[in-house]
Amino acid sequence: MSAQYDQIGEKVADWDVLPVRSDVLEGHTFFNALGSVKGLDVLDLACGDGLYTRQLKARGANRVVGVDISEEMIRGAQRAEEAEPAGLEYHVADVADMAPLGRFDRVTAVYLLHYANSPEHMLRMCRNIHAHLKPGGSFVTYAFNPEFSARGPNSTRYGITMLDFPLEPRDGHPIRAVLHTKTPFTIHFSYWSRATHERVLREAGFHAFTWTRPECSPAGVRARGQAFWQDYLDNPHAVALRCER
Repeated sequence: MSAQYDQIGEKVADWDVLPVRSDVLEGHTFFNALGSVKGLDVLDLACGDGLYTRQLKARGANRVVGVDISEEMIRGAQRAEEAEPAGLEYHVADVADMAPLGRFDRVTAVYLLHYANSPEHMLRMCRNIHAHLKPGGSFVTYAFNPEFSARGPNSTRYGITMLDFPLEPRDGHPIRAVLHTKTPFTIHFSYWSRATHERVLREAGFHAFTWTRPECSPAGVRARGQAFWQDYLDNPHAVALRCER
């Protein structure tokens, strides 16, 4: 996975302005699932160039640490930190093999678990996530939607096109998605069912799973109208998942 994001590099900056990734949709849903982080310590995994890492700090989190497998992504995050220091820490690491960074009240990950290449790989990720949480802490992730349907509307008008998606997906099926940024790029990941997510997370020590479909904020509805968003809301490519330690 590090190789594909090292090659994508600064194209990710354009990704953040796509309708599908806008703060009125993805950010709105993710932060609603996460709740207040004021005064909390947060570990932000798959942080990329630090988009959500910076927002976590701006929302009042105490210690905020970002981790990504891509050196290129972390370089971008560190450049942003140098330009506007916020006291953020960044590390290059594979979540499955990440060295101890302390204990946190929340662990977040916007797009992570679908990069697992096997259930065993996902389990290693989840065990390490669990080990980084304080007792009673929560893991909140925004992940590929296990219930996305090839029969439903695609997400091209919102900035992302799913490719190679079967009518009856099975665990481990390779998926491609094109992000329609100024310079389009393709990401590669794997399909994992809801049952596999929950089985692996439960084996890692998590419980109380809450899946949340995307919601558009009132500002997003005012800006574009409910009709613009409806196809995506009917068949979203990603959903929020919260579970507890």
